[in-house]
Amino acid sequence: MGMAASQVRLLQLTGRKNDIGRQLSSLSLQKTSLTREMQKVSKNYQNAISSKTLKWSNNSGVSYVDLSYSNLMRPGEANQNIPYLITDQSGKVVVDDKYEKYASLISPDGSAGGDYESNRAEILSGLTGISAERIAAGQANSDTVDTNADKVNELMEETDILESKCTQRASEDEFIENCFGNITGFRYELNQSQTNNVAADLEYTEKNGSGHWRLAQDPANSKSRLQELLNQLSNNVMPNLSDEDQEAFQTALDETYEIYCDYIDAAATENTTVPLSIMTSNSNYYCLRVDNFIDTILDQYEIAGGRCEQSSRGSGIYYYSTVDRNSEAYKAYEAKRDELEAAKTEYDNSVNTSNQSFTAEEENAINFYDQLFYAIAEKGWTCNPDVTDSDYLNQMLQNNQYYITTMTSAVDDDGEDYYEYSTSTATNFDRVYTVNDTDAQNEAMVEYEYQKSIINEKESRIDTRMQDLETEQSAINEMIKGIETVRNDNTERTFSIFS
Repeated sequence: MGMAASQVRLLQLTGRKNDIGRQLSSLSLQKTSLTREMQKVSKNYQNAISSKTLKWSNNSGVSYVDLSYSNLMRPGEANQNIPYLITDQSGKVVVDDKYEKYASLISPDGSAGGDYESNRAEILSGLTGISAERIAAGQANSDTVDTNADKVNELMEETDILESKCTQRASEDEFIENCFGNITGFRYELNQSQTNNVAADLEYTEKNGSGHWRLAQDPANSKSRLQELLNQLSNNVMPNLSDEDQEAFQTALDETYEIYCDYIDAAATENTTVPLSIMTSNSNYYCLRVDNFIDTILDQYEIAGGRCEQSSRGSGIYYYSTVDRNSEAYKAYEAKRDELEAAKTEYDNSVNTSNQSFTAEEENAINFYDQLFYAIAEKGWTCNPDVTDSDYLNQMLQNNQYYITTMTSAVDDDGEDYYEYSTSTATNFDRVYTVNDTDAQNEAMVEYEYQKSIINEKESRIDTRMQDLETEQSAINEMIKGIETVRNDNTERTFSIFS
């Protein structure tokens, strides 16, 4: 009976021992699984902290904003009210749900070559909140500005043609002779003799440059005589100049007067002779050096914008534009010029009216959407509701599934406006910078710590359970050893009795 009971107890303990072994084995596998899970969490964390994102910068990377659909495709501060088109690999503009219904008005199937102009008022009104009537009125004002601008440009071309027909080219000698050909009351010194032969004086002056015009014996009268001389020059030349050149020549004479008044004042104040190359006071007279005086006038005329051109590079010989103001050709030019001035006034008035159509903020929004939907009409469109998700957009741009396209206004040979497009990958775009994704890194850190705490807790529970089972297993081993010892003793004793 005792041996049978011991045998039953031994079987029970052995069964429990085996069960504990199986549990320990299972817990060991679970612990190995937790190790692999922790490795996966660590790998995800390492990938996250090394992740990059695209940012937008308007100041060469000093500061950034998110590279979002809104910051590229909605008017605002980030894009400075200039659309930066998101385009797909086929070149179509990628629109979101908001833009889709307006893009459908231009091209229902998203194909290129849609009609924006016919739907412009409805589209802009829906996007800006400005009434369609105001949009249409503003467009009418803008059309008037364009019409007036075309008229001004046409008249400018016609005026230039008529002006060229009535304009002659005078050599420098001819121009000087026109200036000084009929001067009276000024004596010219030539070897202490006097003459009023201006042509001979010019010839002599050009040869040796020693000729002088005598003014007066005192500064005040010298300045008066200087002004009289300049007035005579003005009377001689003005009839041969256009309005613009008349203004330039009068400016040249005024500047020359100031320059020579300074010379006179210097000579009077310092009681000394001004350098002979410019002016001198001798024989108790203030005198002009003629060649320098002529050069000063011509230099000031050129500075003031008088029309003259050098005959060849470095030659020092100039030709001057002159006109016959009494000719029929010049009268035709004046009539066309007056017509041009009236057209310019009309253009300015239409610009002022157009500028008052909208506020600056409204104008910025209208200009933005005009460019955007012009591009949608020309290039076509495709809708992707996910494009407003910044993470999704970032991945599409980084993977070169989407691109950034800019628009530049240009004018063709016929004077028609159009847009030139330039498409680039986001990573090569000059305003896009690849930076560490700090948001992703912070999220990864939080997730890593959270998953790590869960795994550590599971591992701790497994370690505790394994420790308890191992303790129980050790106790069972001791109990089994005791039972086996008793069993062996009983068996030995029983067999010794019967032997």
